Amino acid sequence: MTEEKAVIQVRNLVVKYDERTIINDISFDVNRGEIFVILGGSGSGKTTVMNQIIGLQKPAQGEICIAGEDIVTAFGEGRQNILRKFGVMYQGGALFGSMNLIENVRFPLEEFTKLPIDAMNSIAVNKLCMVGLEDFVTFMPAELSGGMRKRAAIARAMVLDPQILFLDEPSAGLDPIISAQLDKLIIDLAAKLGITFVVVSHELPSINAIADRVIMLHEGKIAATGDPRTLAQKCDNVFVRKFFARET
Repeated sequence: MTEEKAVIQVRNLVVKYDERTIINDISFDVNRGEIFVILGGSGSGKTTVMNQIIGLQKPAQGEICIAGEDIVTAFGEGRQNILRKFGVMYQGGALFGSMNLIENVRFPLEEFTKLPIDAMNSIAVNKLCMVGLEDFVTFMPAELSGGMRKRAAIARAMVLDPQILFLDEPSAGLDPIISAQLDKLIIDLAAKLGITFVVVSHELPSINAIADRVIMLHEGKIAATGDPRTLAQKCDNVFVRKFFARET
């Protein structure tokens, strides 16, 4: 893998909570334009790794570069410039319950731009159209299904036109049909917009449907990396094969 292709570079990442090591010296790259999945069992540290990359937590050790800039050591305006390079959809959507959809999606524009309100509304509606919610712009989050709330959260994450989108458990709590529709949306957005996706998930059908490449976490380490369909059949790690086969 060449450095030019890697939009995210994680080197020797160590994460500790008090004296307990959660992530123990892992390194990996995420290629520009790919759908990259971080997977593993419950408590394996998937979301912890995502939170390190997006700067919500500071590692005990390691380097995390986004588009060539280290988010761990960045501060002030330099850090803000790195944060503008990505958007995040948190598990459950994390929409503001007191705002309708257009207001939710518009919110980052209000915070980070000086555009007139008509321009912000136009951009917000455009993003909602991309996720199939053009007929729900005035709906409140409580009036929507779980899948629709996640689509709206993706629209909000895209509103500043980031290079990278982080999705935390996008399929969690959805029925198989809605989950498959969301998988298709992710694939379509990646193809049409060239966005790099980093997805945290343990939902095997979705992982197999969307992932170009995965890393699998187990006991604080990377147990396997590669195409999930290949890992399910040919990985040397017994735990990995059992995970994909859903064996106890």
